[in-house]
Amino acid sequence: MPIYYEANRYYLPITEIISKLGGKQILKDNSLTLELGTIAQTINLKENTYRAQDQEFHLKKKSLISGGIVYLSMFDFHKLFNLKVDWDTKAKTLGFYYNRDNTVRQVRPAAGKPALIRFEDVSASNIYALPESLEKLRIVSDYLYQENVPFHIAWVPRYIDPRPSSKADVDISKQYSMENTDFIYTLDYMLDRDGLIGLHGYTHQYGKTVSIEGLEFHAPFGNGVNIPATEDYAQARINLAKEAAHTLDIPYAFFEAPHYGIFGNQLKVAEKNFDIIYEDYPGLPSQIVVRKNGDKTTKYIPTPLNYVDGKNDVNRMINQLKNLSPNVLASFFLAPYLEFDNITLSKDRDGYPSYTYGTSVLHRLLKVFQEEGYRFAKITEL
Repeated sequence: MPIYYEANRYYLPITEIISKLGGKQILKDNSLTLELGTIAQTINLKENTYRAQDQEFHLKKKSLISGGIVYLSMFDFHKLFNLKVDWDTKAKTLGFYYNRDNTVRQVRPAAGKPALIRFEDVSASNIYALPESLEKLRIVSDYLYQENVPFHIAWVPRYIDPRPSSKADVDISKQYSMENTDFIYTLDYMLDRDGLIGLHGYTHQYGKTVSIEGLEFHAPFGNGVNIPATEDYAQARINLAKEAAHTLDIPYAFFEAPHYGIFGNQLKVAEKNFDIIYEDYPGLPSQIVVRKNGDKTTKYIPTPLNYVDGKNDVNRMINQLKNLSPNVLASFFLAPYLEFDNITLSKDRDGYPSYTYGTSVLHRLLKVFQEEGYRFAKITEL
């Protein structure tokens, strides 16, 4: 049977797959029971839910029925049967394996000084367009999940590099590719691993500048680019980012201006659109600030520890943390690719995607955060 895709998500003919693998299935009224190996799952097709370990879960995407065949999203197939997916975008193949990795979650104290971690500049481009990198991003997410550490992802919905040598324009809300589907699967995976996604602008650039490197909004510091200073321009860019997230069914929890570059009038526009802005409020660094804008209330969450500027910057970050005032939020950010050199991918004899994860930036930092009595939280919990 065919595999369908919509908004860069695959839909698999689940009843055919279960049958081919020697499993069992019962479709009756609005109930679908699937048995594969030692796992049995019953899906309420009307409510889009299933139960596991005495809890009710919602499928990521609603099931489809075509020609008597039930289709589920690939992410839901992975979740229902605890599978690991091996992506090979060159060969255009997907491999599914029962997950053998350790997924046991550490029990952490409920009390402690709050700390926040954010992954910066995640976009479907360059390093994050490679299947190896996306697999490593999922491995990092697994590590944080096992450590019971929620995290935040500053996502740039569209990547543009207008230089003649590149001419790249990657809009995953409009362009299908297996690479883009792998990226969306990874965002879904990170959300499932206790991540929260935020909109980091729309393109993180303007004019002839390159995404991630450039500014997008009218900034209070020199940028060499004549970015419009109007409220209408800011609203239009924010609308495009929100529309991309809506099309892709990516829930977002916050907004962050690229490089924190945005003037007050455009910042007020952002306040009208978001409950949380994940950056300092101008003039009040290191403080959580609550702003009323008409009937709208917006909370500013700062990052007083700033960012990890490469692997050689870890000791400075550790010293800064140890000397941080107890009244200041222990919030920092980093580029997740800093972890990648410490992750080695391999294949077992049967093709299972294995890995080793050596001592890394995050390993070192999390150890110190725990020693100093911090507990990691989500911005929505503050």
